[in-house]
Amino acid sequence: MSTPSTPKKMSLMQLTILVAVNMMGSGIIMLPTNMAQVGAISLLSWGVTAVGSMAIAYGFAQCGLFNHRPGGMAAYAEDAYGKPGYFLVFLLYFFSLAIGNVAIAISAVGYFAAFVPAAAATPIATAISVIVLIWLTTLANFGGPSVTGKIGTFTVWGVIIPVAGLSLIGWFWFSADTFSQAWNPKGLSIGDGLGSSIALTLWAFLGMESAAQNSDAVENPKKNVPLACMFGTLGAAVVYVASTTVIQGIVPNAELAKSTGPFGLAYAHMFNPTVGSIIMVCAIVSCLGSLLGWQFTISQTAKAAADDRLFPKVFSKINGMGAPVAGMVIMGVVQSLMALSTISPTLSEQFNALVNLAVVTNVVPYVIALSSLFLMMRVGKAEEGAFKRNTVIVTVAMLYSVYAIYASGKDAVLGGMIVLALTYMIYGYLAPRFPSLAPKPKATGKNGGAASIGSAAASSLASISIVMVAAALVMVAWPSGHAHADTLDNIRNTGRIKFGYSADSRPFTFKDESGKPAGFGIDLCARVADETRAALSNPNLAVEYVEVPRDEQLPALSSGKIDVLCDLTVPTLATRQQVSYSIPAFASGTAALLRRNAPQRLKDLLMGREPQSTPVWRSNADQLLQRTVVTAVPGTRADEVVKNTISKLHLVVKLVPSRDYAAGVDRVLTGAAGVFVGDRAILMDAVRRATVGDDLEVLDRYYTHETMALGLPRDAERMRLVVDTALSRFYRAPEFASSFGQWFGAPTEAILTQFKIIALPE
Repeated sequence: MSTPSTPKKMSLMQLTILVAVNMMGSGIIMLPTNMAQVGAISLLSWGVTAVGSMAIAYGFAQCGLFNHRPGGMAAYAEDAYGKPGYFLVFLLYFFSLAIGNVAIAISAVGYFAAFVPAAAATPIATAISVIVLIWLTTLANFGGPSVTGKIGTFTVWGVIIPVAGLSLIGWFWFSADTFSQAWNPKGLSIGDGLGSSIALTLWAFLGMESAAQNSDAVENPKKNVPLACMFGTLGAAVVYVASTTVIQGIVPNAELAKSTGPFGLAYAHMFNPTVGSIIMVCAIVSCLGSLLGWQFTISQTAKAAADDRLFPKVFSKINGMGAPVAGMVIMGVVQSLMALSTISPTLSEQFNALVNLAVVTNVVPYVIALSSLFLMMRVGKAEEGAFKRNTVIVTVAMLYSVYAIYASGKDAVLGGMIVLALTYMIYGYLAPRFPSLAPKPKATGKNGGAASIGSAAASSLASISIVMVAAALVMVAWPSGHAHADTLDNIRNTGRIKFGYSADSRPFTFKDESGKPAGFGIDLCARVADETRAALSNPNLAVEYVEVPRDEQLPALSSGKIDVLCDLTVPTLATRQQVSYSIPAFASGTAALLRRNAPQRLKDLLMGREPQSTPVWRSNADQLLQRTVVTAVPGTRADEVVKNTISKLHLVVKLVPSRDYAAGVDRVLTGAAGVFVGDRAILMDAVRRATVGDDLEVLDRYYTHETMALGLPRDAERMRLVVDTALSRFYRAPEFASSFGQWFGAPTEAILTQFKIIALPE
């Protein structure tokens, strides 16, 4: 009679591949866009994260060798901290999964927007799309676990293959010039570059904590589990670093930073838009499969917790197909609230907010679980050499984890602390359920009525408290009105004020021949810096000028990257919902630039004059405009005016974008465009400085009349008062006339009087 064969166990290579595949998934597909907003210098974060992640993975592998109980990190924490440690790690990790699900849904929406732009056209549209995906995957899980696992195993390759493929073949399209231009557009120091994307890069490695769960199915686990954890994490790191590096050398940084589907965009650059679209579809499918699997996982986790009396009983209810439907619905509501609470100006900013909060709620359990290894090793009588080696590596892992919490930002840390405090509160209600921890109750009657009532009350309070944790996550992530009310305090605490400017808005802001910021707006901000020093009683307050492209200026103010925008912009009711403005700093409007020898008929049409000799029909004007190429700089007020006019009058006009004002002037000079529409003051300055300025003409007509101002974060009233004070005093000062004249020509008495009227009285 033959003996039953022993099941074949995984080799080191098989476990290494399993570990790498478990980590690689939808977490990587939005990272290039978010990292491009910092610049390629953010790639330095990969080095720090790769070392830290390998140390964490190794630490969990060692924990798995000493602790074979189910529960993963929570079970490890229980060894050193008892049931409270188990519950703390479990609940924080549980909510980090919920936050991560919303981030995965946002990634899917980003790629889906390439096919249906309306899905992410506005912050509200993005939130609605995310909520729809959350509920579609929640409802799909009502059928039970039979299909969910198979779908996830298949769809994960929809991201792994394109990402790994790009890291191998993308180098054939890599451009060193493109990469060097993307390296450090924000002018960050090496230290800032190292820490710029720690939370983002760590997000891509989340999941390594599950690497040690297969130790029973591995050959020689004491040796192979730690090695597989290290090699698997290293393999994922190589793919991550290679793919995010090569993409920076394929797609220009400015284009990459705006993309909602970075890997699809890269393949479109490498091959053609069709291939890019195929990659987009693969990413969408992968995200949906990943989200489907994680939705089921989180509901099963909640069910297991309810079965262990750690969660309310409602989470343990299942339907006929074994799906914990009630728990799925509850978590669907929580995730929907998270999607609403993190609404941001752009999809990538919303992704960032979620990732930072997910990392904090994930990494705190890392520290607690890893710190338990020291006790495990003593109880398990670990060899002295292994004890020393593990102590060093786990210390590195915990120090990196603490650094990752710091790098996630104060808002995410605040959110994590609130959830941490409420977690202890919840456990206080649950502790009496565990006899080994609870004090022996005094008898209160034959039937123990008080104990029964107390247990029911504790259960109700625990349920309420879990809801409070979800509400806290919503509150800390919600973009509240006071987010920037402490701008002046931030300047005080950091000892520096950050001014934003554009290098292409002369005479308002630009870079002079030495590469330093200059212009009328810079002169105004210099006065603001002096006034801020006086207000804070800090004569040594540092000034930092941050170059910000036009289309990123409002997000830069909203996110706190800059404190004041020196590039004078036009306040509108739409932008006023996002940022605030100073008192007016200049009066201008849109105008048209064309060659002096342009057809008089075109000039008359642009000036609104019609010749009296012959009747002019609407079609005549259309025919003339159809033969004229009009250009404007995208993202400017002039570009908006031109597009609105074309749409309103139903004109057929060939509108060609120019990357900046210099390019627009060149188009007119070379005949590539007949008309350049832009801010009149900037156009006049361009004509004055052009070597062939006599060949150019700025028409006297203003198409819009607007005031311009300095920008500030919304509701930063204390800082706004400082700015308005600085401007008011400057407008009344004798030296104002010379500063104005340097950029716009000697001001008339009427202009000086106008500024004195604008100035607020003392």
